[in-house]
Amino acid sequence: MGSFPNRSYRRHEMARPKLNDTEKKIGRLTVRFRSGELEELSNQAEACGLSVSELIRRKALGKHVVSVIDSKMLSELRRIGGLIKHLFNETNGLYRQKTSALLDELHAAAVRVGRKREEGDKS
Repeated sequence: MGSFPNRSYRRHEMARPKLNDTEKKIGRLTVRFRSGELEELSNQAEACGLSVSELIRRKALGKHVVSVIDSKMLSELRRIGGLIKHLFNETNGLYRQKTSALLDELHAAAVRVGRKREEGDKS
């Protein structure tokens, strides 16, 4: 087995930037959960793309927690809306009523997802 010639240089180059004093985590808190509670927290953290610790930290401090699934859903609804608008323009408004109904349904779905996100932030 050989080693890299500038191994110490490579390690330093790829190191994570140092945190300033306000970003450092200085305390540790041990909390016990029932198995069902821990499983629920784990599921919520996974849906948000966070660690369980980060999820608990954000919720405890009243910070914004957004589900990755909800964010993807809103992005997809926007994309579909753009495609429908493109079809409307390409057909010179040939299917105006149907297009309008589709856009209304997409808007209602986006509002429902947005409300669900807001309700999730309050809990």
